[in-house]
Amino acid sequence: MDDWAGRRRRRALASGVAPASTPASLPVVMPVSVETLASDPPAAPSAETLASDPPAAPSAETLACDPPAAPRAAPRPARRRVVWLVVGSIVLITVAALAMRLAGFTGWDTPAHLYKIATLRKGGSLLWDNDWYGGAYQMVSYGFVFYWLAQFVNYSVLVVASAAVLPILFYVYMRRIYDVTGVLPAAALAVVLAVYLANGQDPFLFALALTMGGLAAAACDRRVVAAVLIGVAGFANPVAVTVGAIFLVAQYLALPERRAGLRRVALYLLPFAVARIVLALFFWEAATYQYHPIEVVAYVSFAAVGVAGARVSRDPRRAAKATLFATFGVVAIAAVALPANAMGGTFGRFFFVFGVPLLLTLRKVRLPRLALVVVLAGAAFGQVIVPVTHFVSPAQGVSTKPVFFASALAWAAGHHDPDYRFHVVALANHWEAYYFPVDDYAITRGWYRQSDALHNAVLNRPRFSAAQYVAWLQAMGVRYVFLPAAPLDQSGPQETAILTTDPRFTVVYHDADWTIFRLTVARPIVAPASGAGMARVVALDREAIVMRVSAPGAYIVKVSYSPYWEVVAGVGTLTRERGDFIVLHARTAGEFELRMVVTPRALWDDLATELH
Repeated sequence: MDDWAGRRRRRALASGVAPASTPASLPVVMPVSVETLASDPPAAPSAETLASDPPAAPSAETLACDPPAAPRAAPRPARRRVVWLVVGSIVLITVAALAMRLAGFTGWDTPAHLYKIATLRKGGSLLWDNDWYGGAYQMVSYGFVFYWLAQFVNYSVLVVASAAVLPILFYVYMRRIYDVTGVLPAAALAVVLAVYLANGQDPFLFALALTMGGLAAAACDRRVVAAVLIGVAGFANPVAVTVGAIFLVAQYLALPERRAGLRRVALYLLPFAVARIVLALFFWEAATYQYHPIEVVAYVSFAAVGVAGARVSRDPRRAAKATLFATFGVVAIAAVALPANAMGGTFGRFFFVFGVPLLLTLRKVRLPRLALVVVLAGAAFGQVIVPVTHFVSPAQGVSTKPVFFASALAWAAGHHDPDYRFHVVALANHWEAYYFPVDDYAITRGWYRQSDALHNAVLNRPRFSAAQYVAWLQAMGVRYVFLPAAPLDQSGPQETAILTTDPRFTVVYHDADWTIFRLTVARPIVAPASGAGMARVVALDREAIVMRVSAPGAYIVKVSYSPYWEVVAGVGTLTRERGDFIVLHARTAGEFELRMVVTPRALWDDLATELH
């Protein structure tokens, strides 16, 4: 009955005569196709019409996130495409993860994440770790949510779920903000992520899924949910939030109607931001992430292509999309002027994740098809070249496996002395950063190159001499150097040349996989300053060091300084040495224990020092 009446009213309206059965006081709504709106948009109501018959306020249902109902004949194909997107993303990411596992491939950053998860499982702290970099803040200074959650959720499941949900959230966000109704860009994102798994940036993908969920929630006017998701992401991996910030800034600049809602999200997000900043101040440490000129060129070129493509398109949202590409380009240029910092060019993951998918959102680009293919192919090449090289890298061989490290670890077990830490010439895949410290052997380096800035900067120089190398080993308290027979990191060739030719190094062990050298002029981790007595390390664990000193005096402890170190056994005080190590001023002879202790007073004193 209702359908018959509706058809009667529509026929009457089409003929220009209102049906008699329709009361004059009720508005008549006629469904209009997308094609009709595009070719002949409806005229805006006149001032007289608005004055005499103002529009009704939108209902709660209208404000909900569900998109407006499409004509009856259209939703089934559209829904089918979305269902295929959901199912396809999950299947594709799962298959890619299983294929990597069966082929013996691991993500490039995976050893770092596995080590941190293992540390927590062994009762380690979120705060500090003496086994990397001569002592460094652990997860607290960067992100800990992923590692904490991995105690309860299977690691692989967490990674697959994070990557699989990203294309779906991207589709929701782009549909709501940029009117992208097709699923091709989101499907392309799923393909990109299947390859991106090779990077092993698993906490980043987890945090990016939270961030994109926050963007989608904000687009659906779920502002509190948006703030919570983005806020939690900041404690999982701050790089993901910087990537999401590019979307939000561009949206704020291009869409005035969205600004009030975004300001509300920012207000709800403020407590999370303040907590994150305060945490960074409390647990700040020197770190430098490189931002190479080739990256600047790549990012600015991509932004320029995106802006140009939007301008020569007939996309109804071309101005907003051009703003999105331009925002990324401005960030890429502005980052050049920043001093060296821990973030460096990591915001470029905006391109490495969303490059081609964003280009595919541009509709009706007025360029020859060949030109479009060339542009997309070039962007795709730049986007996936890094993870693809991980798949084919010789570093993915046996040097990731326990059997490769077995002989070196067995030798270390028989010769470990707490007075010294080991130096392992870094592998290209950095798996030494997992196998040695997970067995409780302190090493000079870790996984993150940016953290070399504090004590290991010499290894990042284009060239260093044998004298500089030996002085650095002495400063780090190293006696034994492990040289693997496998692809090495960038400092490896220089280190190999020095180790095999300098007479201050003696071979003490050799097999097919490892050569171990002893530095004949080694200096221990605790060294007396002028006028002091003798010192010996009894134990060095992840958050404490126990030592015996033979007389009162000053002793240099080659562990990174932090204001949270306290003398919990023995009588003495601590100061900071010029090389950012600890100086123990012992008032008596005997045993001393230094332990990482975070108290409100220590936090306040450290914050006051940082602010001044």
